[in-house]
Order: sequence, then structure tokens, then C-alpha cells
Amino acid sequence: DTTSTTNTITIKAEKDQTAEVTISDVNIDVSGTGKYGTTPGTRVEGDAAISAEGDGNVTIELEGDNTAASGVFRAGVEKNNSGNLTITDADADGALNATGGKYGAGIGGGDDKSVSNITIEGGDITAIGGQDSAGIGGGASGSGSNITIEGNAQVDAAGSLNSATGGAGIGGGAGGKGSDITIGGNAEVTATGG
Repeated sequence: DTTSTTNTITIKAEKDQTAEVTISDVNIDVSGTGKYGTTPGTRVEGDAAISAEGDGNVTIELEGDNTAASGVFRAGVEKNNSGNLTITDADADGALNATGGKYGAGIGGGDDKSVSNITIEGGDITAIGGQDSAGIGGGASGSGSNITIEGNAQVDAAGSLNSATGGAGIGGGAGGKGSDITIGGNAEVTATGG
């Protein structure tokens, strides 16, 4: 079913544990949530379509075609957990299109958030950052580090293309840095900076 939902997914992993979740043909669109304001009290943070939280590790297995589009200040697939965020596709039948809201990465950090320890092991992945944000990595002003793409992953990552400052395809958002980025295995990667 291609009809989108505004229901969101939050995955919380306890310390020293790994939360393993399979998403199958998920189509979440909360891109209309939140509000950017320039005066005090007018900023309203939007919703994250998929959010990894807690002190442990989160593994997301892909099945079918999945879409995650987030609201203002949030990443499409947002990493808020302290451990690793791993995206896998064991059966080679999964795809993910993750789009950050304004100032949020496609996969990684929300506004002004730095992230580390992201691994993509498989799947057909499209990650598009919002304004000033990385496709995979930091949100606006945030850095992205220890990002690994391996296995048979097919990745197309684009930093924001709609602002003067933009963001990296993989790495940091505008004003942030990128470091320790590894591409290996049979992975095929296209990364476009804003």
C-alpha cells in the first residue's frame, strides 16, 4: 500500500542490548510537522519518522520499499541512541528512502546534532538531507563520524541542495565536520554535497 501514514517509529535500546527491528513497506510522512521561527517561542520541532533512542545498539532490517520523511529540525532516520545504528538487508529485498526535514540529515542527526557510529550493511538506500544538513551524518552545524558502508549496499546520499551553505553527501552538515568514513565490500556509493 503506497498510502502514507503519520504514525512514527521509535526504537529504544537498553544499555548493553541490541534492539532488532524489521520494517516492511513502511511509508511514513511527517514532513509537514514543526515550524521554523526566527523569534523566541516560534520554533516548533517536528516529528522524526524513525528514531533510534536509548543507550544500546539499534539494528533496522529492511524488507520491501520503505519511506521515512521527517519534519522540521529532524532527520529522516534519526540517530539519538548512544550505541551503533545499523541498517541491514539480509534478504537483499529492501529499500529505504530517508529525507530529513529542514536542518535534519537524511540518516543521522537532527538540527545542531552530531552523530557517530552508523553502519549500512545492505539495502538500496537514498538519504537526502534537509537544509544545511548531510545526506548521511550530521544535521545543520553537526558533525558525522565513524560512518561505514559495506556489504552489498547501494547508497545515494545527497546533502542539502537548496541552501547556500549546504551539507556533505556523507559527513557533516554546514559548519560541521566529517571523519572516519569507510566504504568497503561490494558497496556502491554516490555522494553529492550541497
